[in-house]
Amino acid sequence: MASTTRNHGHVQRGLRHKEAGAARAGHDGVRSAELRRRFRRLENLFNRTEPRDQAFRYVCDLLALPAQKCTEDGRNRLLTTARWDEDLVRDRIRDMVVENLSSPDAALVITEEGFVKNGHKSAGVERQYCASAERVDNYQIGLFLLYAGKSGSVTAIDRELLLPPSWAGDALRRAASKIPADIRARDREDLVLAMIDRALAAHVPAGWVVADTPWYGDSARLRTALEARRIPYVLACSAAAGSLTAVRGEEVEGFVRWRRPRPGGGCHLAFARGGTRQEELMEAARKGATRRHYIDSARREAGKDRYAARHWRAWYRHMSLVMFAHAHLTLSRARPDLAGTGRQGLAGPGPCGAGRVARGGDHWLSPAVAQIHPARDAA
Repeated sequence: MASTTRNHGHVQRGLRHKEAGAARAGHDGVRSAELRRRFRRLENLFNRTEPRDQAFRYVCDLLALPAQKCTEDGRNRLLTTARWDEDLVRDRIRDMVVENLSSPDAALVITEEGFVKNGHKSAGVERQYCASAERVDNYQIGLFLLYAGKSGSVTAIDRELLLPPSWAGDALRRAASKIPADIRARDREDLVLAMIDRALAAHVPAGWVVADTPWYGDSARLRTALEARRIPYVLACSAAAGSLTAVRGEEVEGFVRWRRPRPGGGCHLAFARGGTRQEELMEAARKGATRRHYIDSARREAGKDRYAARHWRAWYRHMSLVMFAHAHLTLSRARPDLAGTGRQGLAGPGPCGAGRVARGGDHWLSPAVAQIHPARDAA
């Protein structure tokens, strides 16, 4: 009798394991099918079947989904010599994110990440300071522009690799890392403004540019450039607030500079249209903190830091496919009602914009932005 009971228990446990395995397989199949449907938006950017299939397998690897694995040779070809344009992939991902998460009060979030390397051959690697980690290490430093949209969703829509000054004249290291001849040393401000200008040119709907890392608010050059573009911002700054309450500056051409205490020390420096409420400044500042969630999620769930690419272009290709993988996760978790509706540009109508003055496609631009990026039909 006891033996029969034990056997029955073994059988029941075996059935439960089989049922659980079948459920996992079914769930993974649904996830893979959903990923395949979304990946079709990128397929025509690959001219040949081999790199297209390798790219899909690479994304499956990043997301730990069951699929035929990339071989080492296939992975290397995909990231280095295969013919496909990683910038077009980036743009397609940005459009996909905006279509689903767009919101007039969304924010473009500036962040950076340091990827620790053991050697000195990876493009841009150097013992250097990472502002988000607040420490020095042997880093490759990537800068990312995130889109913080509806319902707290946040994912990357652009990426750039910092190239320190020591790399500018080091012909041997540049050649080994295959850095293009026209790429010189580039600082954080150059890269951040390039990403923001691409978002402007694409009429990405957002009300703010924000940064939770004090380095960016400390940069007078970055603040001046954003103000020249009439882009509202809330940037963390290491300087003392000097007051327990918000301090309003002089209004110039309809915009006001603010200085607010920042939890944990330092202050927030803000630039916003006159009439912007303090609650709006606080909400924009909170969006800056979403970069912490993104960094953790992209590394833990989308394999962002799991790469061994030394070449310049390989870094951009890996990060572009990571952007797609994480965007897929973000959109899959978003509610069904997050379908993109009317878009509003960075300087659009409402409390943050500079007024409905010039129209580009379906997006409103401020006079300054319209001058820099003339109105054009949406691509």
